[in-house]
Amino acid sequence: ESFKKIPSVLLDSLVEEPKKSHYVPHHLLESKIYSEHQRSKVIQAEPAVLHYGGYEIGKHHQQTLKLINISGDVANLHIIPPQTKYFQIKYNKTHRLVPGLSYTVSVDFCPDEWRYYYDCVRIHCQGEDTLVVPLHAYPAVNVVEFPSFINLPDVPVGK
Repeated sequence: ESFKKIPSVLLDSLVEEPKKSHYVPHHLLESKIYSEHQRSKVIQAEPAVLHYGGYEIGKHHQQTLKLINISGDVANLHIIPPQTKYFQIKYNKTHRLVPGLSYTVSVDFCPDEWRYYYDCVRIHCQGEDTLVVPLHAYPAVNVVEFPSFINLPDVPVGK
């Protein structure tokens, strides 16, 4: 009977409402260490690192990543997409990966400002086998041609 006399306003202040969280933990991201580059015991990535050099702001730049099964067994793998909004992946995974065959993953990059961008695609195979494919994007001239010969003639000091 003593509880009936306490105003409900006081009781409501003692009870905290649960906070609504939209965060859902990702078990493979939080429990595994992704440190292998280019190839693991099961998967090989071609290319091992994706570079987006000389990008244009607001334009989509796309590269292809191949994940090849180099083991002797059929592999089932989880492809964990990049965590930033600037990189997105698309692939079609309809079956387990037979030895020698590969998945083709399209990696799309769309920048919104001139700066360096970094992310990675993580691959988890059976057991503890993991692989990471780094993604780099930088606002630089995307020219790979260098002159084979540079002539620097003798010049007097101070000239």
